Amino acid sequence: MKITKWTLSLLLLVGIDLSWSESKADTLPANLELVYEVSFGVAELGSLSSKLKKQTNHYEVTSETRAEGMASILLGGTVREMCQFSIDNNAIKPAHYRIIREGRDAFDYSVSFNWNERRVTFSDGSDIVISDGYIVDNCSVPFAFIIGDPHTFKHKTLHIVGGKKVRRFENSLIENEQVSTPLGKFDAIKIEQVRFDRPDRKLTIWLAPNRSNLPIKIVEQRKSRPDTTMLLKSVEGL
Repeated sequence: MKITKWTLSLLLLVGIDLSWSESKADTLPANLELVYEVSFGVAELGSLSSKLKKQTNHYEVTSETRAEGMASILLGGTVREMCQFSIDNNAIKPAHYRIIREGRDAFDYSVSFNWNERRVTFSDGSDIVISDGYIVDNCSVPFAFIIGDPHTFKHKTLHIVGGKKVRRFENSLIENEQVSTPLGKFDAIKIEQVRFDRPDRKLTIWLAPNRSNLPIKIVEQRKSRPDTTMLLKSVEGL
């Protein structure tokens, strides 16, 4: 069983008029913690905790994925992600991203962002200029949806920056759907994203408009393996 490092920390419109909440940048709380239970097919893997803290001119996020039981043997040590971002016009603008894995197959990667050039630079010295679309990193994705509205994502390519690469997604579906989570049932908006270079891979996120667009469920799908699912089980600060 192979789980990529970005799968457990994630997440993610076409122009359809649905009941999206009118969230604005100044409604992001000073402190927010989201905790998800993570599963691989029918097997429970562990949990992911994402903590947001507002600083004077930016936000900082620390995300930690902990495997439990047999999963801790299969997946190795704890994975931690840290990021900094500002908000401009209801959109996330990442400044720095880092991912660290402890234990077996340990690694430490970081990424910086130059918005004047729209350049993404990786810790190995490589870089890429992204001229179009919406750029986020693995640990800032949930907050991009919390503060956004349909126009933030409409007809835009979504670029998700990880530790060593950028993954490009295109919107394929948006619809209403009721979702059950450990916190109860929610009337949600289901948003499906398809990898541009790998159409057999999908990333789907369910948002709760009546709860400030909280990402209550996230699923990564690949034809070659069972789905990786994250279900929100607790939230503090919102």
